[in-house]
Amino acid sequence: MIKKIMVNEWRLLSREWATYISIPIYVLLLAYGIASGTTWKNFVIENTLEARALADEGIQKKVAKLDRILAGEPYSYREDPRLAAPYARWLGYEFAIKPPMPTAAISVGQSDLAPSYLKVQWKPMHKQRNVDEVENPQNLAVGAFDLAFVLVYLFPLLIIALSYNILSAEREDGTQVLLLSQPLSVGKFVMGKIALRGVLIIGLAVGISLVGLLVANPDIFEANSLWRIGILAAILILYGAFWFGLAVAVNALEMKSATNALVMMACWLVLVPITPAVSNISAKSLYPLPSRIELVEAVRRADEQAAKESGFERAFYADLLRKSEEAALEASTVDFYLKTLPLELHAEEIAGPVFDKFNNQKRQQRELAGNLKYLSPAAVTQIALGELANHSALNFEHYKAQVEDYHKIWREYFMKPVMEHRNLTRDEMVNVPRFTYVPEEQSVVLSRLLKDALALILFAAVTFAFGFNRLKNYSPAKR
Repeated sequence: MIKKIMVNEWRLLSREWATYISIPIYVLLLAYGIASGTTWKNFVIENTLEARALADEGIQKKVAKLDRILAGEPYSYREDPRLAAPYARWLGYEFAIKPPMPTAAISVGQSDLAPSYLKVQWKPMHKQRNVDEVENPQNLAVGAFDLAFVLVYLFPLLIIALSYNILSAEREDGTQVLLLSQPLSVGKFVMGKIALRGVLIIGLAVGISLVGLLVANPDIFEANSLWRIGILAAILILYGAFWFGLAVAVNALEMKSATNALVMMACWLVLVPITPAVSNISAKSLYPLPSRIELVEAVRRADEQAAKESGFERAFYADLLRKSEEAALEASTVDFYLKTLPLELHAEEIAGPVFDKFNNQKRQQRELAGNLKYLSPAAVTQIALGELANHSALNFEHYKAQVEDYHKIWREYFMKPVMEHRNLTRDEMVNVPRFTYVPEEQSVVLSRLLKDALALILFAAVTFAFGFNRLKNYSPAKR
């Protein structure tokens, strides 16, 4: 019986002019979203490769300079690339790169705001002069038009457009009593209508998204990322099921078609743009971050306190006065860094509590926003798509933690020769530690995605349960 209802429903939909307008536009938007996300992914790949090549070139130039010096080329003391402290502080650097995953085209996420590479030198990470991707400020304010945007924001609108009157239309036309006079329950009648629309709309979303992503991003096959594509399909099915369940629930209230449309659009406004925005504002209000001015002042006070406690300037200049003019340049460099590097580390320890407070507040903001996402299926879906693209907030926190760990390795590597009063060897220059990004364990990402899927299942189950329970007492005679 449900199959017959679906066939009849297709005959009706195929005669509606709105179907021939909305479906092609929907398909084009899906294709454009995939193309836009793929373009952004390729842009990030080019930038990260360029950054890596720049860091490689810097190391090669320094080794080549050393080889010329060892071969007898004259040089001044300042030109010696073996000086560990200048190398660590400004002459040398590494770009800590977060390369995009093959599935990065699913969602731009936070990748247009958060950097995909960070410049690492001796100085604290908050003082690093990083060269991030520069995006049009208007684009950053509006957000990217990617596949995630189409699926989270526009996908529900098509479901609403084709489902807001699945029961009310026949009731208003006076044909519903005749239809339901057949040996058919209201629930089966609605299920047939919803099944046809679900196959059409969700089927197109899943089919075009998966095929488009695989065709535009063939590296997905090579990088063991097909499981992410499979989860994408599951998320889309569950998200679409929620909106169809909402359509059933609203139609079961026995209101007019116009009222149904208004109610469903109101639900879209509340659940898609408003609730996620309110959640973010709430998290920032409950756990406000310290002002940037406070952070800058804390760093300045820490530098002054550390210098005062060590008597750095007085001891440094007193040492220089005892040096001969010929040895002044080398002595000033060696003595300065021998004193100032530990001094900078001490200053960071003094300013540490302020940064701990900043990081703690930021962590609490993130945790609260993560919990509040369960108020909206749209927020759950948006974050899940970001996880699949490796562009979520948690993905970037994982990356930044790796950069912080690497920064410590960089410092320790160059601190040793400085404290031992010696230059870097050629082997040490060739084998400067490099950064390698390690994505999160699949089990960790899967556990978060499983929670998101369970939340969407619950949303869909509640709407369908409410709607079909109301349909048990549905009266087709009401108009």
